[in-house]
Amino acid sequence: MKDTWIVKDSQTDRDGRRGDPSAAGIAALRARGERVTPARRAVLQVLAGTSEHLSVDDVFARAETIVPGMHRTTVYRAVETLGDLGLVTHVHPDHGPAVYHLAAALTGGAHLHVRCRSCGTILDVPADLLDDVARRLATTVGFTLQPDHAALAGRCRACSVTSPSVDGDLAPA
Repeated sequence: MKDTWIVKDSQTDRDGRRGDPSAAGIAALRARGERVTPARRAVLQVLAGTSEHLSVDDVFARAETIVPGMHRTTVYRAVETLGDLGLVTHVHPDHGPAVYHLAAALTGGAHLHVRCRSCGTILDVPADLLDDVARRLATTVGFTLQPDHAALAGRCRACSVTSPSVDGDLAPA
């Protein structure tokens, strides 16, 4: 079962500056009595240092520059453990491997994902974007939507401009 907790250190300080999410993740590990291994530290640093959504292989490539000689399997285990602890989360694009980023507990903000089917870009969108859809599904068919686990597929603004229509695209309202 996944434990989730909010880490106050990652929120803004009294001057309005955002704290270091990787340091907040390390503090959360220590607070739970978990080990702070070089691999876990490196994974947190890699994910805190980018706004990109990274595959485990991408995380490994960047983590290896922080801890040279680290094994790929060690990074996979660190990502999995940090995910189980609610510090890292992943999303499944419509094609390709899962991609990872820091969880809202460390960044201070939940979000959903959309992925451009033309260029592959993954964008963050507001977490409440599908709230009306979730309520309607719950009311009409008793279905509980979990939209944070998969990326919605479509086309980004740039690709829509360069190639205006693709089969299956919905017209903007």
